[in-house]
Amino acid sequence: MSEQTTTQHGFKSYLPKPRGERRGNALCLSGGGYRAALFHLGGMRRLNELGVLPKINTFTSVSGGSIVAAQLASCLARSSAWPKPGAAWDEGVSEPMRAFTRTNIRTQAVLSRFHPRNWLRRNVSSEALAARYADGPAPGDLADLPKHPSFVLCATDLNFRTQWVFDTGNQRVGDEDTGFGPVQEWTLARAVAASSCLPGAFPAMRVGDVELSDGGMYDNLGLEPVWRDHEAVLVSSAAPSFPPRPRIGPLWSSLRYSIILLEQATDVRKRWLIAGFIKEELEGAYWGIDSKPSNYEDGDSAALGYSDGLIADVISQIRIDLDVFSDAEIAVLENHGYLMAEIAVQRHADQLIADGAPLQVPHPDWLDEAKVRHALRDSHKTKLFARR
Repeated sequence: MSEQTTTQHGFKSYLPKPRGERRGNALCLSGGGYRAALFHLGGMRRLNELGVLPKINTFTSVSGGSIVAAQLASCLARSSAWPKPGAAWDEGVSEPMRAFTRTNIRTQAVLSRFHPRNWLRRNVSSEALAARYADGPAPGDLADLPKHPSFVLCATDLNFRTQWVFDTGNQRVGDEDTGFGPVQEWTLARAVAASSCLPGAFPAMRVGDVELSDGGMYDNLGLEPVWRDHEAVLVSSAAPSFPPRPRIGPLWSSLRYSIILLEQATDVRKRWLIAGFIKEELEGAYWGIDSKPSNYEDGDSAALGYSDGLIADVISQIRIDLDVFSDAEIAVLENHGYLMAEIAVQRHADQLIADGAPLQVPHPDWLDEAKVRHALRDSHKTKLFARR
């Protein structure tokens, strides 16, 4: 069916805009708890070294992606200058993000609603989560963030089963079905909490008649706000990547039905996106926590990142959680995101590269695969209360 035919039948919104009408570059940061935040942290570090990150006009984020997006947005709000590679990036983005992921923000927030004094407080868990974010990567108000670049934090509107956005560029909050309100009524921490209210752990956040849940329930890649109208779209994904028989015991029998639905929705978006890149209908690049360097059709890529086997068996199986992450987990996830962003952008979006900065892997002492396998042997396990 041609573009003209689909337009005549009212399907224009299903197509990207003509190339001449698309503007700017976007970076989409998926959900996936702390593991996503750290994987994206590594990717953004490399993009910053290559001069790509300052070219991003719109950052979209979901759940764990919103945590690291908030860290970058807060850094930009505090300074008029872009954080350059090196000390400025480490001080403003990397070091505080690593420190935050060494803390458990999940358990107390989850348990808070079971205290008798909180039984009638509808948003007690999301409020507790927001309080932790306010003390970490997300201080201040949404209105304090810069309009350029734009940050679009995504949640899910459970009433209309659609995407709810916190959009600093357009200074609005809401969705097409419910309507939009001003960002001035929201703190950054509450927006991140709404984006990361993972079902099962956290009840939905009620805002008037609207219930907001984790953004990954609708679009875990954060593609919806940008795929039609941006010139280039970069996607960093740390979405779930379960093996055939996950090592989570009897719980799998009750979870597998909902996991299948979530996985197939994300996989369809991923396949459609990559097909768009291959057919040259869209421009950009995709890299995921389960991406294999050998799949990038470049002989040098396979030798650049971690091995396919280590990625499949260990790194992609690190738990999705907001509990304490170890120094080893932090280092490996950041390294992996850094290396995969390098491979994907060099292969598929080199037109965005402004600086041929040499690779400086953030944690070179964690490139030894035997060391990684040993240190991360239990990283797939989620503890009921806390890991430490």
